[in-house]
Amino acid sequence: MLCETIKQPMSRRNRYYPHLLDPDIDLWERFLRKYEDQYEAFDYDIRVGKGRPTSTDQDEAIQKMAIELSQRRIDAVGYRNDSITLIEITCSAGLKCIGQMETYPVLYKQTYKPSLPIKTLLLAETIQADIEPILIARNYDYIVIPKP
Repeated sequence: MLCETIKQPMSRRNRYYPHLLDPDIDLWERFLRKYEDQYEAFDYDIRVGKGRPTSTDQDEAIQKMAIELSQRRIDAVGYRNDSITLIEITCSAGLKCIGQMETYPVLYKQTYKPSLPIKTLLLAETIQADIEPILIARNYDYIVIPKP
């Protein structure tokens, strides 16, 4: 089954939102229809962190590629005149999202050293059991936009 999935052609919409899966793109486009005017601009697939270098016996181009491929990637970054919002986009928000909401701001600050405050936003169609109380306890912003 996995091989069949890999063989399928990439969505044409994926060129606008690198590494988002089609269901996540659908969710993101629903978000944009409702909230896009609250932001000045968006960037996508933003690399943060140092990545994991290969051994030093690899040539420089291979080392650079290994680092870039292993860096963490933020789905979307929304810009306002007073803040930067790191946006995690997923159809089903689970424990993985909590880790991303916790680590992405730290890595973004280390990588880009922004002068504006950093916010996080989880965008999901559904929130898995036991996750919403964690989002609330950690004071993470989240928006649920159910599938139509």
